[in-house]
Order: sequence, then structure tokens, then C-alpha cells
Amino acid sequence: MRITILFVLLIVSGNLFAQKDPYRATLQSLCDVLLTTQISKSSDPNFGALVCRSANPENHPIHSRAAEAVYPFAVAYKLTRKIQYRDAAIKLGNWLVKIQETKGKNAGGWSESWPDPEQKGWHGTTTDQLISLAGAYAILKPWLNAAEIESWNHTMNAAADYIVATFPLGNINYNPTGAATLLYTYKVAARPKQSWLIKADSLMNNSTLNFVTSDNFLSGEGKGVDEGYNIAQSIGYIALYALLKDDPRIRQIAANLLKTHTLFVYPNGTIDNSWGTRAFKWNYESGTKTAPGVYFSFALLADMDPQFGAAGLKCLEYLNTHAMQDGWIGYGPHAANHSSSSPPCNYSTFARAQSIALAIEYGAKTNAPGKALLPAQQLNWYRFFPDIKVAVIRTPKMMATVSAYGEIRRYPRESVCRGGSITNLWYDGFGANGFLQSSSVSAYDRTEAMHMPVEKNLLPLTSRIEFTKDTAYYANIFEADGEMNVLQEADHVKVSTAGNMQTIKGVKSASSYSLTNRFYDSYLVKEITVKGEDQQYRIVEPIVKDKGTTFRLKNDSTVIIKTAASNEEWELKVLNSTLPYKITLGKDADRYWSPFPGVEAYPVIISFSTGSAAPQTLKIALGKK
Repeated sequence: MRITILFVLLIVSGNLFAQKDPYRATLQSLCDVLLTTQISKSSDPNFGALVCRSANPENHPIHSRAAEAVYPFAVAYKLTRKIQYRDAAIKLGNWLVKIQETKGKNAGGWSESWPDPEQKGWHGTTTDQLISLAGAYAILKPWLNAAEIESWNHTMNAAADYIVATFPLGNINYNPTGAATLLYTYKVAARPKQSWLIKADSLMNNSTLNFVTSDNFLSGEGKGVDEGYNIAQSIGYIALYALLKDDPRIRQIAANLLKTHTLFVYPNGTIDNSWGTRAFKWNYESGTKTAPGVYFSFALLADMDPQFGAAGLKCLEYLNTHAMQDGWIGYGPHAANHSSSSPPCNYSTFARAQSIALAIEYGAKTNAPGKALLPAQQLNWYRFFPDIKVAVIRTPKMMATVSAYGEIRRYPRESVCRGGSITNLWYDGFGANGFLQSSSVSAYDRTEAMHMPVEKNLLPLTSRIEFTKDTAYYANIFEADGEMNVLQEADHVKVSTAGNMQTIKGVKSASSYSLTNRFYDSYLVKEITVKGEDQQYRIVEPIVKDKGTTFRLKNDSTVIIKTAASNEEWELKVLNSTLPYKITLGKDADRYWSPFPGVEAYPVIISFSTGSAAPQTLKIALGKK
């Protein structure tokens, strides 16, 4: 009943309401820019497809998954009655029908790598394409001719049968997505099968909900926990499944999961996936480049907790004010400065359009912020998750994430940074986005080649302790087994991690480290202790560098940082040390850039030699001057 009423309100309110509804306005904006890339020449073999503007890593590819825009186009037509959206949706849907595989082991599926004549690509994303086609079909059926109705139904049936035959597979996000897809398709297809419902129930109850941890994380993304994919896909589809099935138990599970994951929504509306198993595709705007997006997750559960509606609006605000690049969703704040990431791939744009379309169709969202405060908007708290060794801390001026999470069973060791380093640091008033420090993979590698641009010789954005011995490079960020503890002290939160200095392949050195981050109201102190061998160490502190940010060495112990966004100054200062040190600014500065999360940084390097195997300690303060 609630969904039916929402449909009626959306339809009768007309374009005036569209101007007041940020979800509708954003959907229409994203659809409009996607429309500019549709192949309109009927003689073209890819008539109706969308062309990607990106030239890196491929030169203007036609992604099969871009056909997921068929559903946003259809919803945009439903809301506006503008014919161009309806016609674009039908053309795109017909193209998706045309390219479905009809023979071989993947019959009924779509390869994400397209064209894929040898069927060696990834076909799990068939569920993403099917749910979009099914959603569009339910809206567009009155405008499809008899042949199109038959071909769309044949395609939907074949894709649903493929999911039944091959799922579960891959990371856990495919399981709730597959469950919701099969249930959704059952409701709209002309010839639904009972086997779809049986498989949907199994994917949800046996392959998804039994992976909910005691801390209300969803484990199974890269054989571990990933904030980005969980909050931007899995939780949303658990919620959609619960709505379609009218199952309050599963809906409450989704709300419990979202409550925990909302702790990693930062004050500016960004999603912190600095620590997740798939952080190699971290995107501030939704936590990952290629998942649908956080908007439907928050909207579908907005009536379960007022924080969810507020979070959805805050994230939508960040999308519209900070994430756009010439109308497209970019990789991050500084991506436009790099030809490798500009123009951006269209994945984020069509995926977010789908998420927002689902939010409009099925959401209990609110268009007014109300009085609910996000966790990030409340002060003086922290949460520590000992199972994953991640802590999130909020002080009056800062919000930070510290990670020693070392899950590496599926993805390469270098795909995340860990070791007790601060992986995300927001400071009120710093720069254009508030990020003072951020993080990236420990070594840039194209783990998912089609989604990651070609780059050369990048250095990690993560703060770290490092040294080179002979030709081997060691750092704390390669430590997968560090021990982390969190303690509330009288005037600060203390996060301590101890581990071993290792190579990128996990080879241990004779050096061990202890890294303690102390979070006070308006500044933090990093205390680094190393021991075990005589060595020349470097403490690397990359600082996010927005346009106009300057760095000045005030004296031997102090660096002054000033941004173009404020007249105030920030200070990085060595408080004390048990041995001599030297501060160097800007060494290899051009290599401190990462497409994910799309950030440039400027390195402050503190070098020192221990002279023996005895413990040596150095303390650094970072905060407003």
C-alpha cells in the first residue's frame, strides 16, 4: 500500500514536484547526460547502445552493463512523460536483448567484457542487467510492440534461468542482487517459473543472511567485509527483496546492517571505504565505482530509522555538489586533473541512475532533512570493531578511520593499506572536501582491469612507516596481522597497533613497530616506535592537496599547511624524538595521486636512523595551528 501511494503521489504531482525532489532532479540530470551518448543511427549494429566517453583503459568502449540505464530511462519517462526517455529506454532494451548470449555455457547471460566471442569474461553481472530490463519492462510494456514483448520476455526468462543455474558465484553482492532479481522478474514476466522463487529464497537465506556477523557487517565481499559494496549494493537488495516479499524479518536485518555501515558516512556525505576488501575501487561518493550506489539502500529503509533518510539526502548532496565532472560522476576530487581519469567512465553514472530510480520507485525517502543527525554529525564518540580491526573516531573537529584489517584471501596483498595507519581523516574546514589525509592501495595495480585506468609509478596516499634494505622495500601498511587496541583516555581516544615491517609480498623483516594514534578534540598525535635492527626509517605523511594548498617548512620540526579555502593554517609538527630526524617536503610529489579515491596528496617525509636495534620513538602532532 505504501509503495502504491508513493507511485500515485509521484505521478500526479508533476514537474513542479520534480523541482523540489532532489532524487527526481538528480535522476533526470543523469539520464540527460547518458542520452547524449546513445547511438541513434538505426543502421549501426549497436543502435541504441551507450558509448563510454572514457579513453582509458579502453578507447570509448560500449559496455554491456551500460544497458542498465534502461530502467532509469523508463522511470524518468514515468515521472516526466517526456518521450525521449521512453524511446531511449526501448532502443537500449532492444540492444540488450540483441546481445544476450544464446549458446554455450553462458547461454542466457551477458558478459561484462563486451564483445566477448570466446565467453571468457565475467557473467555474474547478468543479474544487474536483468533486474534493470525487468524493471523497465513493467513500465514500458504498453509501448512495446508484440514482437518486442515476446523478445523481452524470452530474454528475461533465459537470464533468470542462467541465474538459477549458476548462482551463487563470485562475491557476496551477487547473492542478494540475484535473489531480488529473480523475485522481481517473477512478478513482471509473462511466463514466470517457480524455480526462480526457490532459487531466490536460497540465495537470500542460505547465501546472504547467514553471512551477517555479530557486529552487523556482511562478510563475503572478497571473502571479507567491504563497506562500499555492502552499503551501495548488498544491503539495498536485501531491503528490496524484503519489500517485494513483504518480509519484516529480513527488512529488519537490512536495517540493522545499514545502521552499522552508516557509521562510515562522513560529515560531508562521503562513504569511507578506505579499509574494505575492495578498496582498490574506492569512490568517495558511494564507496565504490561500479555498485549501484547508496541511495536506494537509504531510501528503501528510510522509514526504519530517521538517520537513513538524512543520510540519503546528505550523500545525494555530495553527489550533486562535489562528485560531478561535466555532468558525469567522476572518480574523485582531483580526477579532472588527470587524463587517465578524465573524462570518467560511464559506469558510476548509469549505476547511480539505477540506484536513484529504485529509490524513487520503492523508497520511503523524505525530501526534508528533518531533525535526525547522522552519527558523523554527532560529536565525541568512537566505535572499534575488533573482528575486522577497524576503528572510526569522531571528535569535535575531526573524523578518522584507522585500519589494521588484513583480509587478503581473494585479492592481492597490495590492494589495501593497513597496519594501523589512519586511512581517512576529515578535518572541519580543511580544503574543498574536508579531507586532510586519505588512503589508496599500497601499490597501484589494475586488479579489475576494465574498471581501472592505466597508470605508472604511483605511490600510496596512506601515511606509513617504511625503509629499504638492499633492494627490498618494507612498510607497516603491508602488515596483515597487526594487533589493534582502542582505549578511551581522559581527554582523547587512543588507537594502538603493533606489528612487523614487511614487504609487499608479506616477507617479514627483523624490525617491528608500534603505531599509536591519539585523537584529541582538535588535533591528533601519532607516536611511532620502531625496534629490532639498525635501520634508516622514513615516516611518510601525505597531505591531501587541493588546488591552492601550500606547504612551508617553518623550522626544523614544523610544517605549515594552508588551503585556498580558508585563511586558517594547519600544522604538522614533530613534538619530540629520541634521535635526530630530518623533514623533507614534496619528494616525488607527482606520484602521490590515485584514481581511487581520485585524490592528489603532497608528501611530508620525516627521515631518521636508529643506530641500533633498541626501541626508538618519534611523535608527530597534526591539526589546526
